[in-house]
Amino acid sequence: MFGYDLGIDLGTSKIAISVPGKGVLLNEPSYVAFDTETEKILYAGRRAYFLEGREPKGVSVVQPIKDGVISNYSLTQQMVQYFINRVIKKSIFKPRVVAAVPALATDVEKRTLISALISAGARSVCLVEEPLCAAFGAGIDPIHPSGVFVIDVGGGTTDMAVVTQGAMSQTETVAVAGDAFNEAIVRYFKEKYQVLIGVRTAEDIKKSIGCAVPRSETVTMAAKGRGIETGLPEIIEVSSDEICACLAEPLSVITKTAKDMFERTTPQLVSDITSGEVLLTGGSAELYGLDTLLAKELGLDVRVVLHPDLCVARGATVALNKMHILDNYGYAYKTKEDVKIR
Repeated sequence: MFGYDLGIDLGTSKIAISVPGKGVLLNEPSYVAFDTETEKILYAGRRAYFLEGREPKGVSVVQPIKDGVISNYSLTQQMVQYFINRVIKKSIFKPRVVAAVPALATDVEKRTLISALISAGARSVCLVEEPLCAAFGAGIDPIHPSGVFVIDVGGGTTDMAVVTQGAMSQTETVAVAGDAFNEAIVRYFKEKYQVLIGVRTAEDIKKSIGCAVPRSETVTMAAKGRGIETGLPEIIEVSSDEICACLAEPLSVITKTAKDMFERTTPQLVSDITSGEVLLTGGSAELYGLDTLLAKELGLDVRVVLHPDLCVARGATVALNKMHILDNYGYAYKTKEDVKIR
């Protein structure tokens, strides 16, 4: 295909790639398994994700993106190149890319991301903040004049913003999201039951019985781990009420940050927001009762958008089609000359 354009959500937990007119064509965990001697990736995506904690000798599994920014440049570049090639297949034309970036990413982090994407095969790259992409993906028109409050709860970070007229009036990022929820569950088992569980097990617990508010009916599940004192396998029956309690601390950080944003927002935008609803996006937005918790804390209607995990990738495609509007706010494509790539 001539003139490929791609929208990319390169997150801590997953990478999603969308194409204008075709939708999201790729949605994979952003994990890589690589040879520890050569640092060449062996697998990327789901296969690497399920290999974590089960690696054979000489192989390591990592998330090359941490808290929404690149932690390992080489592995990120290889992973993105692999996934871009899966989407564009044998096209000889390099794609233009709109990629989502955490709202408060530094200039250095942005330049590093642009460099990695261009090295991975992009012709040029425009970075758009995640909550702005999330708003577009949720159906908010870039020229919509009223204020909209968006909370994007991803894997590594929670980005929130008040969006108006295709730009952000207020924005905030906290390094508390899906991964922090998993870590809280791992810590709970270690402290209360003296049992070590894997991150995959913690994530299964979160998805199966995790909740932000108590469920109407308590549910339980069996979790397997290793006793700290005995070193032997143990099975613990854990309830949804326990998981709700252990998630309270990281969730309180998100709710407090959202409240603080209102204090910095102009009265007119607050009026717009209270007349509508808060949009909840991101893969971790599907945590049971998160919308209910935020609605109670903020005193507003909160809606989880359809397929919240793909919302940012969809919004990046909208940004691709609306660059004639976004360039009025300083958004522009950067080439390898702009970031001085050899």
